[in-house]
Amino acid sequence: MTVRKRDFTFRQLSSFVAAARAGSFALAADQLGISQPAISDHISTLERHLGHPLFERRRGTTPRLTGAGVDMLHRAENLLMTSEAMRRPNGHVGSDGRVRIRLSVGPRLREVYLKPLLSRLYAEHPDIEIELMPVLPMREVPAALEKGTVDLLLYHVGRLPDGIPNVQMVRDVPIVLVGSPAIAESIRKGERTLDDIPIILPHNATVSEQWLERQLGVVGIVPRAPIRYVEFFDVIQSMIEGGFGASILMTEQVKDALNAGRLVALGPELPPMKRIVVRAKKAPREAELLEKKLVAALRAVVPA
Repeated sequence: MTVRKRDFTFRQLSSFVAAARAGSFALAADQLGISQPAISDHISTLERHLGHPLFERRRGTTPRLTGAGVDMLHRAENLLMTSEAMRRPNGHVGSDGRVRIRLSVGPRLREVYLKPLLSRLYAEHPDIEIELMPVLPMREVPAALEKGTVDLLLYHVGRLPDGIPNVQMVRDVPIVLVGSPAIAESIRKGERTLDDIPIILPHNATVSEQWLERQLGVVGIVPRAPIRYVEFFDVIQSMIEGGFGASILMTEQVKDALNAGRLVALGPELPPMKRIVVRAKKAPREAELLEKKLVAALRAVVPA
């Protein structure tokens, strides 16, 4: 008789996300109100189900996420956010009287721009609660805005979308084709061409119709190997710095690595991406306030 392995639970995912964000199993236990052994058990069970470790554990050191753990963290957050949204009513006012604003935002924009704004926003507007939603493919955005399942979207796109109302262009975002110094040197010596270099691109649902992939043609690159897509910008940057290939990334993300010589720009200038904000017609009026604060924060940043 074959014993079916149990699926992982949302409880295990919550323990994993709390430990990853806190950088400590003990702090995660305090946050969730359970014991530290319970946190360890939840994460170990999740790792057994997935078939690979999520943390590097060494006695006396802080547990660190593995590469697979970084990938799983964002997936787990999206699963938990989606589950929470499904359990809540569609109305914007919760039982606590706060107005919920459903914001769909990618991992980089969330970490770099939204998080620094949150403490001030909540202090100034305690009646607002932001509910983070998963990133949607552009083809699903019009329906989500019309149904009111999303109030605000903060995205990077290759071109301004058609047929979506209330699109506000925040700014152009320069992009650059980058590789490691060793790859750049091998190209300079004629040992390899850009066609020979493995290409790793962001797997971004908001960049429709393989826009980033088409930019390779702009610089005359026809990759011989299939393009590899990875979801997270920081993971891609680490891979490129490690010499695993070349990628098209936002200049603002890699400017420090370029200045330090860890990365080198390859090829001519590329057309920029667009940073946009979209507000649903059915969004509560508080969503307009959040939109204005987000746009002001984004425009206050000096482009790379």
